[in-house]
Amino acid sequence: MTQISFPLNKADEALDQFLNDGDRERNGRRVTRIVLDGDDQDCLAVILDPAEHQELVEAHAAFQRSQEPQHAADLPAGFRPYIHSPNATGDRLLPTEPLREPLAHAMYGKPHSKLTEDEKATIIGVSINILLRVTLDEDTQGAVPILMVSHAKDDPEPRQFWQLAYKTDTDGLFLRADGNGFFGAEWQIVTGSGLKLLSGWFTREDAGLAAAAIGRVLPYIDWMSATSEDFTDASKKALAATVRRYHFAGLREDQSEPEPLATT
Repeated sequence: MTQISFPLNKADEALDQFLNDGDRERNGRRVTRIVLDGDDQDCLAVILDPAEHQELVEAHAAFQRSQEPQHAADLPAGFRPYIHSPNATGDRLLPTEPLREPLAHAMYGKPHSKLTEDEKATIIGVSINILLRVTLDEDTQGAVPILMVSHAKDDPEPRQFWQLAYKTDTDGLFLRADGNGFFGAEWQIVTGSGLKLLSGWFTREDAGLAAAAIGRVLPYIDWMSATSEDFTDASKKALAATVRRYHFAGLREDQSEPEPLATT
């Protein structure tokens, strides 16, 4: 979105240009005008094309709807590791180790290292039972914990840690929100291997449609182990074509549906 800035003493000029000059975006909308304060620092007003304003209002409303609980009648409330854990692979289930020490003291009154083999087996059984019954995501929005690489730009090393992300229709692809829900809020598509695949969608629904399309177009990729090195030139082009159609601002009917790639 092209923006032209004006100092406060030229606010009337900004409005006049917006209404009367011929500047247009590629989509035919009027170019946005920004009115700054007396120090030309802070934004005091934004003059938007009506269609642009409506999109922002709808994006904000969609973000708010995405925060409402979504109950699924065929699943128990909240996150259940034995049902929802990504691919149920051993290294991605919630670990039992953190529970062993406190349970050893609670059940036997001694450190875990002092337990007999039978007592340790009992502790493991109780830990698994606890994990099978644990409930996260109590508002049932569909969030699950996945082990991901840190995406913080100032992180000095590639650490991995547990983060919550939303499930999608493609195994191994998840959604995370970044921003405050208005003016700059974005939805990201991340992989179960911790790769931040793409970012920029305005709504969770559009990001979910893109994730489903990516799964169809690149069916051979294991998103639970994928790295940046797994993308060939062909898969990169197919990914770009998918995003052009399932765009950040919504489905683009003028773009053709990408064909699935049969091989890498």
